[in-house]
Amino acid sequence: GYLIVNREIISEDIEDFEYTPRKEFEGTFQVFNERDENGMLRRWFDHIQETRPQVFVTFNGDFFDWPFIEKRASFHGYVLSDVIGIWNRGKTRSLKFGPPQKKKKGAKINTDSNEYGGRFAVHLDCFAWVQRDSYLPQGSQNLKAVTKKTLYYNPVELDPELMVPYAQEKPQELATYSVSDAVATYYLFKKYVQSFIFSLCQIIPMNSGDVLRK
Repeated sequence: GYLIVNREIISEDIEDFEYTPRKEFEGTFQVFNERDENGMLRRWFDHIQETRPQVFVTFNGDFFDWPFIEKRASFHGYVLSDVIGIWNRGKTRSLKFGPPQKKKKGAKINTDSNEYGGRFAVHLDCFAWVQRDSYLPQGSQNLKAVTKKTLYYNPVELDPELMVPYAQEKPQELATYSVSDAVATYYLFKKYVQSFIFSLCQIIPMNSGDVLRK
């Protein structure tokens, strides 16, 4: 995997490292230390443009990761749909198959529906699988609890109030925490979500994103 570091916040460069919570869940990470947030975003956009992934996987990305990235990108003058071809397909039903254009009179806006994706890439939010298909109780549907129940290891946990102090005093530990959620999400997808959703796609005439969310 990859970790992109904002050196405006992190006190020192982070070297490449390994985070392997269990023998079967290997995680080696190449680190890019960027000068500021703009450089960090630009590095990520460049990586997406180079690798051209067809599947994006997140955990609650529809309501956290993608909206946050979209807002920070906008702050630096980037339009997410222009740079990497991803937009919120759920906001305007009439724009389901194309990036948002200037709002047309009478367009139906669904402000409660966040569904990020693109014309050439699908976004699979593993949280949707947890809510509908995992049969885990309501109180055990956050990523840490899901990791314990499905992958059978204790993930790295950190009090949110300690994140800023750790960025200055314990940057390597913060880096490990930063990738722990990515590792858990990736192996949750590989072990459970991928085969389940794409198998359903063989019998349900819908794309994988719709099969996951409907």
